[in-house]
Amino acid sequence: MVYALGLELDALFYILGIFGGIFLFGVTVPGFAKFNLSGAFGSLTLPVWLNLNTGIVALAVVIMAVGAFWAGEKCEGKWNLFARVYGRSSKEMNCHES
Repeated sequence: MVYALGLELDALFYILGIFGGIFLFGVTVPGFAKFNLSGAFGSLTLPVWLNLNTGIVALAVVIMAVGAFWAGEKCEGKWNLFARVYGRSSKEMNCHES
């Protein structure tokens, strides 16, 4: 909100997106209200949905998270994916200033 007051373009689009989404949701609710109120699934969790033990699902989520962090590090480092996509490294664009 503060950036929008400073007329930052990305912040204005962010705010417009929020209000646009709220408006579109409000306009379309009558179309899916019957479906939304048709019944209750109860508590639907990943272990119930996948019919697996909770520990196995938790382990799988941890492995996926570690894999995502590993891939992110590789993209920034050895694979140099950022430079291939944007034509220069993230350090040249000052993405990692402290």
